[in-house]
Amino acid sequence: MRTILSGNPIGKGPNGAAPQPAESVELTPADVEALRTGEYTAAIVFHYLKTDYVRLQRMGLEERFGELGIEIEGVYNPEFDASNQAEILESLAERDIDALVSIPIDQIATADAYRAVAKSGTDIVFIDNVPRGFEHPRDYAGTVSSDNRGLGIFAGRILRDTLSSGRVGIVKFDAPFYVTSERERGARDILEAAGSIELVAEAGFTDPDDVYQRTQELLVANPDIEGLFVSWGDPPGTQAAAAALDLGMDDIVITTTDLSVETATNIARNGPIKATGAQFPYQQGHIEANMIGNSLLANNTPQFIVSGVLPIHRGNLLDLYPTYFQEEAPTEIRSHYE
Repeated sequence: MRTILSGNPIGKGPNGAAPQPAESVELTPADVEALRTGEYTAAIVFHYLKTDYVRLQRMGLEERFGELGIEIEGVYNPEFDASNQAEILESLAERDIDALVSIPIDQIATADAYRAVAKSGTDIVFIDNVPRGFEHPRDYAGTVSSDNRGLGIFAGRILRDTLSSGRVGIVKFDAPFYVTSERERGARDILEAAGSIELVAEAGFTDPDDVYQRTQELLVANPDIEGLFVSWGDPPGTQAAAAALDLGMDDIVITTTDLSVETATNIARNGPIKATGAQFPYQQGHIEANMIGNSLLANNTPQFIVSGVLPIHRGNLLDLYPTYFQEEAPTEIRSHYE
């Protein structure tokens, strides 16, 4: 597993949990042997499967679970629908599954379904978010996430410094979700504190595929906006960029969080997206599997493990691309530097 840049996390985890390093769930050779002989099973329930972030996190999980001898019962895609996710979880609660790794879409709407899984005796590790009412360690083994406040702060600073002055907007995820709330808070704090930047408008979305329309509505109503912070990069950030370009706003500056091939391509070609605070999804998958392993062996597990901020902009994209994607940047991206 590649080293993650944990640094000094700025934000705390869900429920105010203090961040702990990845090393706190490292497994000993004896632990690994015990897991490999235990015939354990695990399910993975994401929010949706369309992004490189999920693909890479899934890769890390599957690789590490394979090393630990933990069989993956299934990988589930609720298509970013909290009702669908709840139905999947309720069906899992009725099966004999030892462990669950999952990212709750809505910490309120899915809470009862996760409670049913917990009551069935399944050990749970959450990605990013924690359902309302869950207590550690009674109800779950822990949460693994990025320094989400730090991601938003980085994006806010780049937006502020690139524009120097002007009117900006925020395109935010309009549902109770710890991760996006932290990112938006980080960016908002930077923008509101900048005397020469005026935060004039916001647009909310719950379906990431609706961001194109929401962004166009925001920009048509506020044609003098020069910059946007978008909650995450793909598809919301890339849709916001497309919406601005289709309105002829070629000079708009967009910053965001997360990273995908499409977001990286936009940055490489000097498109509207200028920077993103990225995470370490592949590495987080390893960490989550290690936390599950410790929980299955009844070892103590921390409430919240954090990885750091991977600060991506055009100047360092080629250097940091392999850290995120676990491979060198493809020719299509490198060609924009020739």
